[in-house]
Amino acid sequence: MSLLKSAWEIALEKTEGIEADPEKIRKDNLIGEGRRLAGTYLTDIEADGKSFEKGFKSVKAEDKPLVRQGIASTVLLNVALPQSPDFTERLEKMHHIVEIIDGPESDTAGLIGQIGQFMGKYFEARESLLERAHQQYKPMYEQKREQMMQKYGKAPSMSMDQDPEFVQMLQRNYTQLSNQYQEVLDQAKDQLKQVWGIED
Repeated sequence: MSLLKSAWEIALEKTEGIEADPEKIRKDNLIGEGRRLAGTYLTDIEADGKSFEKGFKSVKAEDKPLVRQGIASTVLLNVALPQSPDFTERLEKMHHIVEIIDGPESDTAGLIGQIGQFMGKYFEARESLLERAHQQYKPMYEQKREQMMQKYGKAPSMSMDQDPEFVQMLQRNYTQLSNQYQEVLDQAKDQLKQVWGIED
């Protein structure tokens, strides 16, 4: 018991001098509020941005820069290469957010617009790559099917898209394409970070 008590006393002595920094807590809360505002708008399918705009406008003038920082960091987190066609909806919301926090004619609004066009090109390139991969692999796939027919008397039931060799080839090409586009996207994100004054 005395050993436990002494450990408890030591812990108390160590934490005695530590005081909560109210200014840091205030800053963290305001940045968190900005993140919540932006996150709610981006994830709510039904949201039209009115409650986001109202929420941001209701923030006190002296608190706005920190709330804006939280919003901006959430937008940055959502700048990523698209994996499905519905990326345009999210991007429109991101553009709307930036227009509200920085203005429609701001550098950041322009950058987000360019990023949107770039993402569209990436998605088109992915679709085109899939098409080319199908054309390229089809003769090999047909040959494999023919060999299986001759060897086992029946063709495999899996489609070309399920063929492990095709999947591997496609994945390699997707990775190469993604790496090229990600490099450019990272540069655009760095520009946004500079304008917003956000550090990693």
